Amino acid sequence: MTTQQPSATARHYRQDDLRRKIDEALDRLYPGHTTLTTDDLHGVDEFHTGGHAATRELAEHLELRAGLRVLDVGSGLGGPARHLAQHAGTDVTGVDLTEEYVDVARRRTDRVGLADRARFQQGDVTALPFPQASFDRAWMLHVGMNIEDKARLFTEISRVLTDNSLFIVYDVMLLSDPTLVSYPLPWASEPEHSFLARPEEYRSLLRKSGFDIVAEHDHRSQAVQSLRDAGDAHHQNSTPHNPAGGDTPPAPISVAMGTDASTKIAKALQNIEEGLLAPTEMICRLR
Repeated sequence: MTTQQPSATARHYRQDDLRRKIDEALDRLYPGHTTLTTDDLHGVDEFHTGGHAATRELAEHLELRAGLRVLDVGSGLGGPARHLAQHAGTDVTGVDLTEEYVDVARRRTDRVGLADRARFQQGDVTALPFPQASFDRAWMLHVGMNIEDKARLFTEISRVLTDNSLFIVYDVMLLSDPTLVSYPLPWASEPEHSFLARPEEYRSLLRKSGFDIVAEHDHRSQAVQSLRDAGDAHHQNSTPHNPAGGDTPPAPISVAMGTDASTKIAKALQNIEEGLLAPTEMICRLR
């Protein structure tokens, strides 16, 4: 959700009324509820493949304990950061390029009472606004596909981490000919704005930035199931429930993807099932 080409990414992610759409989705899910928890928000604030189940699994690999300072690189709507603050007791800072996302993340965090432990700011993750060794852990969930200069990205992340820190990359990575990949996708409407890279390129750039890769996991099977579930939910929620028809709000899980969410979900699923792309996790430790 973050890139060094603000105009292209901002156009892709910006909706202008995203806060209203999310509020409406939450009202449909929890009618009459004015008090919400982080668990209540999972359906609208985590749209990386695997959703909240993936967030929980990745968090276990960060070896967290209360009080650690965590950087969420490309923090989006703030769901993963709030999970870490709530369930691990960490102090989380999220950075995202899209101002609208940062605003929504702050408001949702205030609403669940976590503003003292999870904060968000607008910024370019290839030029992080933090001093050296500011954080003990870092992760980025589906961010690299929007970053052309991954060498600069990883160098910046290594700069702001303390020695021996853990860093998790969870990105959709390229396995085949990039010209075969179908668009639009959740992170880019056209191939010109998508910066997919192969796992071997990630490994090389991470090592050059000072990281050792201690484990790697292919999340394709989990992603396929979650994308099928998301597609089914979107279809069910957008199908009129009476003969008169009429507009029905989108399924909560796809609110942040915009009006063509169903197409993006279907294309992502197609590309993964055809073996062109794979959501991949790399657990790295800074030397």
